[in-house]
Amino acid sequence: MCRLAGTVLALAAALQAATPLAAQDAELPTPEEYDRRQAEAEALPLFQSEEPLKMTLRTDIEFLRDKRPDTMDIEGTLEFVDLDGRIREIPIEVRTRGNFRRSKRNCNFPPLRLDFPKKRVEGTVFEGQDKLKLVTPCHDSRSAYQDYVLKEYLVYRTYNILTPMSFRVRLVEITYEDVNGEYDTRTKYGFLIEDEEHMAARNRAVPWDVPQFHPALTDGKLSVLASMFAYMIGNTDYSPVFFHNAKLIRTEEGRYVPIPYDFDFSGAVNARYAAPDPKLPIRRVTDRLYRGFCRPELQREWIAELFNEKKDEIWALIQNFTLLDEDEREEMLDFYEEFYEVINDPRKFDREIVRACRSW
Repeated sequence: MCRLAGTVLALAAALQAATPLAAQDAELPTPEEYDRRQAEAEALPLFQSEEPLKMTLRTDIEFLRDKRPDTMDIEGTLEFVDLDGRIREIPIEVRTRGNFRRSKRNCNFPPLRLDFPKKRVEGTVFEGQDKLKLVTPCHDSRSAYQDYVLKEYLVYRTYNILTPMSFRVRLVEITYEDVNGEYDTRTKYGFLIEDEEHMAARNRAVPWDVPQFHPALTDGKLSVLASMFAYMIGNTDYSPVFFHNAKLIRTEEGRYVPIPYDFDFSGAVNARYAAPDPKLPIRRVTDRLYRGFCRPELQREWIAELFNEKKDEIWALIQNFTLLDEDEREEMLDFYEEFYEVINDPRKFDREIVRACRSW
């Protein structure tokens, strides 16, 4: 490990010298600005509650399902139960988003993006929000697809338990009403994902927008944590190098941290449409494969300590989530238990993790 540590540090130093830190035009915030941004992001009301937020979206639902525009906004209104219990209605704009789930071949209902008018949301549960991703069931009339969304919500919440450097989510109970009457009104559960700027601000960081990034430059422990979490949930649909289902942030101290998202192709969700890349030596998303890099920080002791410390909280999250049937919850817990068997067994950890890690 010492030789590896020296190699990694030398490589990181060389890459650091060759990589322009001014990857974005904007100047970095001052300490006072980090203070203000962090306080504002943490105080936003949307993610203060774990209760499902009841909403009704009225727009041209059938047009969104048929044309699936990801560059054009459609006018609509959003009715919701506000912080004081009153029902409010505001104008919003809606567009479809995503890649796999936006394709008609894969899903009959696309994921959406909601664009809020800032002045109209002041003093409401959406105060401070601008554009939010809404995760919807891939199929609007099959119960299994509703369960996939609920499971993915729990995966996001699990990562929140492990680290604040993660996207917060808010469960919503949303009714879809077509303004032209061409789509049957129906109510589904979905969830809203925290804005990238707000996630970064909470962690005294800024989004770092680059097309790719050498993994040796990212924070060692937090990169290992992201990779171990991917292994825990059975997710190989993730790249912290080319930022596939990952964002990069730069902290106030200059650490670069990959933030994973989009977990519907994970074994924990086990969606029927999900499959690993054919190039990988696994055939099902429930077959785990460690895809992290070989780092000095890849040490079982601290990894096992962290995950064991959080285990009871993770178990309570899933066991108490009664929107999922007991069988579905037990399936998730059984899948996670297999992960714990690996990290708590030195020989299994060496075989499944250390020997499987990727070289630079």
